[in-house]
Amino acid sequence: MNPLQSVLLAASVTLTAATQAATHSAAPLQVSAIDHVGINVPDIDTATRFFSALMGARVISDISPGTIPDQWKSQFRWHGSSELQRFVMLQMDGGAKLELFQYQGSEINQVQPHGDDAGASHVALRTADIDGSLATLKRLNVTILNEPITNTDGVRWFYFQAPWGTQIELVSLPQSVGG
Repeated sequence: MNPLQSVLLAASVTLTAATQAATHSAAPLQVSAIDHVGINVPDIDTATRFFSALMGARVISDISPGTIPDQWKSQFRWHGSSELQRFVMLQMDGGAKLELFQYQGSEINQVQPHGDDAGASHVALRTADIDGSLATLKRLNVTILNEPITNTDGVRWFYFQAPWGTQIELVSLPQSVGG
């Protein structure tokens, strides 16, 4: 082994040991479930109607917070011109919740990021009837991104788009897993 290889091996072992020590020294967070998923939308009334009509989601809170302090804008990496107009919490049967946010400001980009852009995300919702859900979405002229795919473990899924471009996945578990 040449001297450079020895140095690189020693550095690698040291980094690995330090990473493992840091990973094991802190207790893990005691997380048991996802409480809700937040989505920024360009028009909160349109988004609320969409999720209510499509999924039976009901509004459990609707807040117009007023002026947001500049310190919060800095802490949460918001644009300086940003103002949070309103946020609405929706709850679906089974307990899943979606929190919708509507911001305004001259610096805000209203264009939905591409699915492969950093920061882009999607919401995956479970359904017991993926074929019926697909038929409903098609009947309502909602943009379907792919036909259902069945994984080797029996999980079925497909994506569709909300009117403002957010990608939403519907997932159906095999009966043996609780779907």
